[in-house]
Amino acid sequence: MPVPLRYHLRSLVVRRVATALTVLAVGFSVSILVLVLSLARGFEISLADTGRTDNVILLRKGATSEGESGVARDTARILLARPEIAVGGDGRPLATGEMYAGISLPRDTGGSTNVAMRGTVPWALELRDGVRVVEGRMFRSGSEEVVVGRRLVGRVKGCRIGGAVECAGRLMPVVGIVDAGGGAPDSEIWGDVEVLLQVFQRGGFSSVILRLQDPGGLPALQAALEADPRLQTKGIAERDYFRQQAGPQSRFFRIMAYFLASIMAVGAVFGSTNTLLASLAGRTREIGTLLAMGYLPRHVMLGFLAEALALGLMGGVVGVAMAWPVNGVATGTVNWLSWTEQAFSFAITGDVIFQAVFFAGVVGVVGGLVPAVDNSPPSETAGSYPQKTE
Repeated sequence: MPVPLRYHLRSLVVRRVATALTVLAVGFSVSILVLVLSLARGFEISLADTGRTDNVILLRKGATSEGESGVARDTARILLARPEIAVGGDGRPLATGEMYAGISLPRDTGGSTNVAMRGTVPWALELRDGVRVVEGRMFRSGSEEVVVGRRLVGRVKGCRIGGAVECAGRLMPVVGIVDAGGGAPDSEIWGDVEVLLQVFQRGGFSSVILRLQDPGGLPALQAALEADPRLQTKGIAERDYFRQQAGPQSRFFRIMAYFLASIMAVGAVFGSTNTLLASLAGRTREIGTLLAMGYLPRHVMLGFLAEALALGLMGGVVGVAMAWPVNGVATGTVNWLSWTEQAFSFAITGDVIFQAVFFAGVVGVVGGLVPAVDNSPPSETAGSYPQKTE
């Protein structure tokens, strides 16, 4: 390790009180960044990792979500007869029409929230094989029974085995809890599609979901849909659909994270700058000695920047550690596209940690620019250094 670099890093230990205060200042701003970024990442995971690439959701042209889509029964019959649809083990086409709606239900903690209710078929787990019943059983065909996503348990009243949810004046008993591994169905209530169509007085489906025989057959299916003017539908890969649902809100969370962290980082930058300027005032002779030993001014300047970078990176580690207890903590927010509650967990993933530490490093370097430039003599000749007054 070059002598100037070792010297600058050792100075952080010597001036441990000022170093600790600067690291904490950076750490606080980084912890805010990590908290909001983990919120965004958890929201993304709850939607973006939902579904399969060979499952396709068919919506009405112009619709951006199931909540604003509509597929007539006659259209659905044509779509469900498409030759591109895969067949299950019992010879049944892996496709069905579904209904989607938001209903207002009371929270366990008070107030109310909109919850997504999906009308589907009892064998929907064969089509959505990433979902499984973890408690109780699946609802029966033709009944008013429902199953609820596991993240609704303890958050929404009645969402438990033996409970009931009220829908359009009817109490629907909860007979099962489903787990989608953190995906969107964890925040949904499922019931029989034909029963729910009657409850909501709808004449048609919201969407059609199907499994393709050929995982790469979506472009051909889209071309066929476009060529048939009767259908007026479009096909989106199930995973792409849920990623689109997460996009706008996730971007907002990320922008907010950097905005809030940047505001707090201003104080951290000033703290880092003051720490290094204060140490610079008492190190004139030490710096002069390094220059007299043959080190160029730019080497010493880079040493100060390395010192500032070290402060920032230590602050980044502290900030991640401060925010770490929220990792995996359950929360929820309203999905802006469907206006229903999406439950998820804070997720401090590798990319969140990388962004936080990188941000902390930038804060440290910016804070060290003024002391580094202030220390740099005008000449690049070894042994020449500024005469500073004590």
